[in-house]
Parts: sequence; C-alpha cells; structure tokens
Amino acid sequence: MQAGLEALGAVQSLGAVQPVGAMRPLVEAPDLSQIGATAGAMANAMASATASSPTADVFGRLMSRGIEDLNASVSSAESAMSQLATGKAVELQDVMISLERARISVQAFVQVRNKLVESYQDLMRMQL
Repeated sequence: MQAGLEALGAVQSLGAVQPVGAMRPLVEAPDLSQIGATAGAMANAMASATASSPTADVFGRLMSRGIEDLNASVSSAESAMSQLATGKAVELQDVMISLERARISVQAFVQVRNKLVESYQDLMRMQL
C-alpha cells in the first residue's frame, strides 16, 4: 500500500499531461526543401562544365538522373509526412520506409559529392 502511494505521489509531481499536439518533437526535422535546389544547381554546373566530351556527357546524365531520383525520394518522404500529419489514411510503416529511403539517398549523394570534391582537390595538388 505504501509503495502505491509513493508511486501516485511521483506521478502527481510530474505535472499535467500535455496533449499530443502541444508536445515538441525531441529532434527537429531537417529542412529538406533546399536539397532539390542545391542538387539542380550542381547538375546544371556539371552539365555545362562537362559538355565537351562523350564520356563527360554520360557522366553528367548519370549524375542528373541520380539527383532527380534523390529529389523524388525526398519529395515522396515529405508528402508522406504531411499526409500523416494531417490525419489522412496512411500507414506509419510506409511513412517510415519513405523517410529511410530519403535519408539513405541523401547520405549516398553526400558521399558521392565528398568523393568528387576529394578527387578534385587531389588533382589540384598534383605538380605539373
């Protein structure tokens, strides 16, 4: 009986329970809206810089297609999140899968960008 009263006192000391809508998320969601604009600018820069040779054209098209896929996966994740937030009939596991696909796509894109920058820096360091 004493343990039950102590537990009740501990619960009462926590204060009032907030409704779900009033709670703040533990982790702020990243702003994914800028990825599409950045990716498009990179694709345009790469296309103009590599337009001289057939191999460069293939590489530019490959990068453009990858950027378009990245943008599509991020857009899909954002629409799934907004549908879930507005209460539409969408399964939570589908939203989570969409978010993970977008996260993996962004991470892969960042790794490719890092490798390209690293390769460029290696070329700049070479002595002629």
